[in-house]
Amino acid sequence: MRSVLKIIIGTVALLPVGSAAEINHLPQPWRQDAVVLGADETADVERYLHELSFAHSQRAPSAIENGIRGTGGSVGTRRLYMDFRFRQDFAFNEDRQRFLLDIQRSEDFDGSYDRQLVGFRHQLTGATEVWLQGDVFADKSLADIYLSGRHTFDNESWFHGSWILPDHYFNDKTRSNDSFVDPAQSFFLQWHRPAEQQQSGTTASVTYSPPSTFDSRSEGLVVENETVRGALSHQHRRGDWQLRMSLSGEHTRRHYNLDELAGGIPTRRDHIWIETEAVYDNHRLQPGIGLHYFYLREQGYTGRNLDEIVDLRRREPMLSGHFRVPLTPSASLRPAIYLSTPDIDQSYSESGDENHRGFTGKFALPFEILLSREDNAILTLAPTFYLHKPAFGGGNLQLHWPM
Repeated sequence: MRSVLKIIIGTVALLPVGSAAEINHLPQPWRQDAVVLGADETADVERYLHELSFAHSQRAPSAIENGIRGTGGSVGTRRLYMDFRFRQDFAFNEDRQRFLLDIQRSEDFDGSYDRQLVGFRHQLTGATEVWLQGDVFADKSLADIYLSGRHTFDNESWFHGSWILPDHYFNDKTRSNDSFVDPAQSFFLQWHRPAEQQQSGTTASVTYSPPSTFDSRSEGLVVENETVRGALSHQHRRGDWQLRMSLSGEHTRRHYNLDELAGGIPTRRDHIWIETEAVYDNHRLQPGIGLHYFYLREQGYTGRNLDEIVDLRRREPMLSGHFRVPLTPSASLRPAIYLSTPDIDQSYSESGDENHRGFTGKFALPFEILLSREDNAILTLAPTFYLHKPAFGGGNLQLHWPM
């Protein structure tokens, strides 16, 4: 419970919307590949500058809106960053029941992941509904179960809670010698308050995965894990300004016992990402400016993919700015600049040190095409260029199609 209090108190105290926050506004349950294997490559100097420049340019949907929302961009010669979600809510029986489909693909510090949630929700009363969802695989031992409920209050704000059982049938269904010593579970809580103005409101989310222990004989390790991930976002209009603020964070503690190494390896990760943005709407160019701060502290074992001991500290303040140039009724250019001064101390037991202090930057030329005026569907094609070296900074493709 102490780690839960840390993230909640930290969130409330800072009260400061970006891609990192959007990910943590979705349930982020315990993942077997995350705790056993971990990420398969280290982050270079430009890694999170890439993520900022490839972040979704369109307004984030609320937790109950349907549609396609995806962005992807090159973060290396062999690596593609992707953050994609397709959500559709199909009503039947006079809207008292709905079939839910929620397909997700993204990544965190433990690597990329895919989720394909299918399920149903049932309206118990005018204000309360219950959900049953599952992330189902052909291998039954890997199926996750989501049991959820949501209550809507008189002011249209709502509270959502989920109890998630990752790999619930693993010990009974697996053909391997791996097993849970202490079963994994995760709890997701979310509160949302809409505002009277359009595109305004506040959302707070937290996912807590209490202590669990997994014995992986196939990888020769036993890992204990406890994780808290949270996000707080707020956006509102003040005069001619559209203001957005967000805070996202992670607090993870693990302990690895490796077959080839006597004694255990305590592992910790603490992360925070703060973002603020202001856009002036009462001008043809709609100029905007953003302030961003990325912090990551990680020590311990990386998992079997890298199979190394890491000691990492990364602090990265970033500044962004953009404006929009209308070209035709259905197309516009949105030049943007991203400036950063990363302070990185990063050492791995095998890969060696990779420290950096200095300036990095990117310039982007996003070309936005309105595919459907009725649905406000937008396709964005964006080449980017480094400012701190003469090189191409990678291409970005985005599709946003509300449904």
